Amino acid sequence: MLRAVEHLKPSRLRARLRRSPANGPTDVQNPPRLVLRFAVSTAVLLSLGAFVILIFVRQHAITQAETAAVFHARFVTRSVLGEQLRPSDFARPVDGQRATLLERLANRDVLVGDTLRLVLYGRDGRITFSNDPALAGTRPATPQARAALDGRVTKAVTTIGVGLNPTPRKVLKVFVPVPFAGSPEPAGVLELAEDYEPIAHAGRKGLLPVLGILQLVLLTLYVSFFPLLRRVTARLRGQVEQIEKLALYDALTGLANRRLFRDRVEHALVSAKRANEGFALMLLDLDRFKEINDTLGHQTGDAVLEELATRLRGVSRASDTVARLGGDEFALVLGGARDGTSALFVAERIRRALDQPFAIDGLTLQLETSIGIAVFPEHGADAESLLRHADIALYASKEAHVPVVYEAKHNQHSHARLGLVGEIKRAIEDKEFVVHYQPEVDLATGETLCVEALVRWLHPTRGVLLPDAFIPVARQSALIRPITRYVLDAALGQCRAWHDAGVPVTVAVNLAERDLADSRLEEEVSEALRRWKLDPPTLELEIPESAVMTDPERVQKMLHRLSRRGVRLAIDDFGSGYASFSHLKELPVDVLKIDKSFVQNMGTNDEDDAIVRSTIELAHSLGLRVVAEGVESEEILERLAALGCDLAQGYCLSKPVPADQTSKWLRTPVRRDVAPPEPKKRSTRRSKSVAA
Repeated sequence: MLRAVEHLKPSRLRARLRRSPANGPTDVQNPPRLVLRFAVSTAVLLSLGAFVILIFVRQHAITQAETAAVFHARFVTRSVLGEQLRPSDFARPVDGQRATLLERLANRDVLVGDTLRLVLYGRDGRITFSNDPALAGTRPATPQARAALDGRVTKAVTTIGVGLNPTPRKVLKVFVPVPFAGSPEPAGVLELAEDYEPIAHAGRKGLLPVLGILQLVLLTLYVSFFPLLRRVTARLRGQVEQIEKLALYDALTGLANRRLFRDRVEHALVSAKRANEGFALMLLDLDRFKEINDTLGHQTGDAVLEELATRLRGVSRASDTVARLGGDEFALVLGGARDGTSALFVAERIRRALDQPFAIDGLTLQLETSIGIAVFPEHGADAESLLRHADIALYASKEAHVPVVYEAKHNQHSHARLGLVGEIKRAIEDKEFVVHYQPEVDLATGETLCVEALVRWLHPTRGVLLPDAFIPVARQSALIRPITRYVLDAALGQCRAWHDAGVPVTVAVNLAERDLADSRLEEEVSEALRRWKLDPPTLELEIPESAVMTDPERVQKMLHRLSRRGVRLAIDDFGSGYASFSHLKELPVDVLKIDKSFVQNMGTNDEDDAIVRSTIELAHSLGLRVVAEGVESEEILERLAALGCDLAQGYCLSKPVPADQTSKWLRTPVRRDVAPPEPKKRSTRRSKSVAA
């Protein structure tokens, strides 16, 4: 149980969660104030958009008015003055009767309405005539007039004085070239100065209806967005709550998960210290829950867990926290429990509630529960100490079959584990580990296709120790990594020796969860293969089924990287955990190894027979080879062959033995016939070695 919580980090939830009753939904932060932000940002954006549109409309109206003024100037030049002007009017300043005639003509036909001034320019830029006599004979710097001599109409907005009025007026000057028949170039330029106020007024007049319509449209859009925004905000709030629930609550039972549980423990510590009170931390799990999964399936197991969670809610108070830490591991935080006696009272009530039979899909199941208890402050002043001592009490509860409050004498279990960790470290340094090998035999041909590398500990005082004596402790620490590296290197080195001896057998090496979580694993495998000059397919890596389900995303990525390197991948102990064929479809595995708990009961348990048969069929449908582990009798060997199992491994064939004995097995020329024998003729011959 301790490993379920030992990796929890100090909580960071307090800064962003508002507390709620322990078993009720946690309040989540409201989504950002979208309505206010939307109102402000939309108003600003719409205002900017409206301003741009209005500027465009105004400029367009002014441009249209200016274009009309240019058309008027061209019309005057061609129609009104076209037959009245002479080339001599542009050659030199006009005076005398000619000047009087032009002035009369201008006042009568040109200087009407908004036209304020008429000016004639010669080709040299000199003014030859104007209704303002003061301009005649001058040469003003007028680039538009010079540009008009090239034959195009030009214009300019400027200010001029008109008559005796000293206030300058804004005008639009239009410069029109004046051509005459027989000449390729204009004789001069005619300038008409139009009052600009009517033009500006036309821009304003065209702007007003557009402004009104635009304001109405924008206001309608602005208002219509609010119902949509409310719906989006409500949906976002629901999504935030759902995300928060997934992050803090167990998906199956709805109880608090590890993360929220640790936060509640920290909160209970703060509250208890402030109020000078105590509380109890309780860890519990179901005894032999694995048997339910293995026998009745994971769907039934999930139903049991859901019912258990319901019962725990029923016997706990609203102020208590009930959490599922994973698998069949649960935890409770009992506020106000100052001593072990009051905590035991609650634990006994929980035990009685769980002792009632579970009715699942017509089946009646009787379950037992182990409960370990630690009390603050008697058994620890921080979360780590309380969890560790509750975990130690849980192990004691499994032995006593009653709820147990932590006592110092229970520490012997922890001390033994710590002592074993120290011994494993020393064994790695002193090279006390060795590798034995167990053959996997092809049931169709009797050939040995692969041997599995299994580690042994040559303990100086306890003799040869099997993996069950030290691997579980090594897996809980970082010590499993150097052990895996040693086994990998030793197995590939022995494989190289067998290949050199003409026996190209494949070797299988077991990996642990910590191995798969280490990003260096991929390169370690490739480096070992290069060091021993072996092709990747000669190595098979066996992945525990529990690792696949603990962190499926990370494991899947690592397996894909290993598969791209060319090594073969196998799922070990299949059926002992929660993995299913739907998970296997996503993994690049080549081999499926059926857990020995199913294989060993074949022939005596119809359900195990059915499980093995269906596993073989489904694995073959996915293109996987199947290995049966734990084959201990010829009857089971024959039954597996009849079911179409590909390979078998177990004491019936060979125990795990040192490399020299495995070499003798591989060199044995006699072929084992594993097909169903004739009656009363059971085979005991060994298999011969062939290439993997």
